[in-house]
Amino acid sequence: MTYDHPWSITRWLLTMFGVIALISLLVWGLGWVTQPFRTAEGVREQVADPDNAIFQYEKFHDACARIVTLDQQQAAAKKAATEHDERSRDKPDPIGRNADESARLHQVADGLKFTRQAAAQQYNADSRKWTQDLFKGRSLPFRITDDTPACDG
Repeated sequence: MTYDHPWSITRWLLTMFGVIALISLLVWGLGWVTQPFRTAEGVREQVADPDNAIFQYEKFHDACARIVTLDQQQAAAKKAATEHDERSRDKPDPIGRNADESARLHQVADGLKFTRQAAAQQYNADSRKWTQDLFKGRSLPFRITDDTPACDG
């Protein structure tokens, strides 16, 4: 290839730059147009992944069992607080140790109650998510209310 005119190298470089810019714009435009389809495929692959399915299934069972455990712990904490109140009723408490212990035991019971409420709300929120609800076992409740759930059907 011979270059007769000094502008021919510049023209050739500008042409190459234009071709590269046009190809880059086409590739970017094609990526922009196909992005929703690629995203949907990526979500489908991630949700349908066998490891994810097993994880979600076990997560719901563990969450339900945790709520049952919290219910049992709260009942035990309430019982301990009530028993302490009955034992210390009508007894002298000059420096307030019985009152402090009673308050502590009732706070433990309340803390377990609040933790249980948060766990139940998380379970209910996950139960409404279409990417997670697919894998929840039939023996589990759809929603967890204030009653102790039956996690085994």
